[in-house]
Amino acid sequence: MEKTKRVKVVTGLKCNIKCVFCYYRDSLNAPNRRYNEIIHDLLYARRHGISVVDFSGGEPTVHPDLPKLISEAKALGMEKVCIISNGVRLSNREYLKTLKDAGLDEILFSLHGSNEETHDSITMVSGSFKKISEAVANAASEGLSIRSNTVVNRVNYKDLTNICKLLLKFKPVQVNFITINDWCFAKHLVDKFMLEYFEMSGMLKKACDILEPDIKAVNVRYIPFCFMDGHERFVCNHRQVPYDLYEWVPRVRTRLEVQNNLLRYVGILGYGFLIGGAFKKLFKMSLPDVLDESIVEALRHWFYKKSAGCKKCRFDKICDGVENTYAEKFGMQELVPMLGAPINDPIFFRKHRLNYQRCNN
Repeated sequence: MEKTKRVKVVTGLKCNIKCVFCYYRDSLNAPNRRYNEIIHDLLYARRHGISVVDFSGGEPTVHPDLPKLISEAKALGMEKVCIISNGVRLSNREYLKTLKDAGLDEILFSLHGSNEETHDSITMVSGSFKKISEAVANAASEGLSIRSNTVVNRVNYKDLTNICKLLLKFKPVQVNFITINDWCFAKHLVDKFMLEYFEMSGMLKKACDILEPDIKAVNVRYIPFCFMDGHERFVCNHRQVPYDLYEWVPRVRTRLEVQNNLLRYVGILGYGFLIGGAFKKLFKMSLPDVLDESIVEALRHWFYKKSAGCKKCRFDKICDGVENTYAEKFGMQELVPMLGAPINDPIFFRKHRLNYQRCNN
């Protein structure tokens, strides 16, 4: 199967909202990255085969050079340019037109509620729901591709079906539901916002059922397969990422993360190669694929845990398990081994949906 050629390039951690679950809450007033640093990342990405870029933050629209960066990305050969945005500035249609004129193709909106009360309570900024609603409408009117991210947490999980109905009005090409996790950067999330998978799984399944007839690219990220019984085709965890054209090339994404210097990057690669077992693929894959495998296995072994029963599960080889902090808070007794013939192909359930993406990406 074809693998993704997309990556994230960070414009800085500065942001004009302050989501309650943000990994970088302590850095939201940090200065924007310098223009030349971002261009350096774009050049690195192009040298490593990247043809689609998602500008991310923080919030990329607060960077004064964003139109120039979009234009330069296109000049460097990026076939598609996307921004990941909370929509606040994009509610100004003239500004959005400026980005489109520079070469913007796509916007991945961060939408966390179907109404003002829910969304604004998560972003901690009054009026942000009104702004993102206007921004999505502007993007649709301008003919830009629309995608969405929703971080599923204790505040909004009962609102997922209403979020779906709202999104369907704008015909997004992709919808992501990201189950809340701290990734070691946001321990403040645990007590107030993290909820158990069994609490959210029913709503996630209903949301997927609502979207599937019209949107084939629907993802549920960072959830064990056993909680999506009958809906496994929507699960996109670390083993599935390299085959999803809307996700990021692991080896390039990890190298370009703002918190990763070269030494840390090599350490992650080495951990996944040796401890994660990626070395077993050394003579079965190309070197870039082995590097991707090393990153994937590093993340799976570093941040996730499995119960003893997981070894008996047919999904063991393609499932991440539960995030470390989740395991510390809730334990792993929820995990129920799904019996049957073992599945080794990470995209066993997703092949028909990935073929759809290839025709529409």
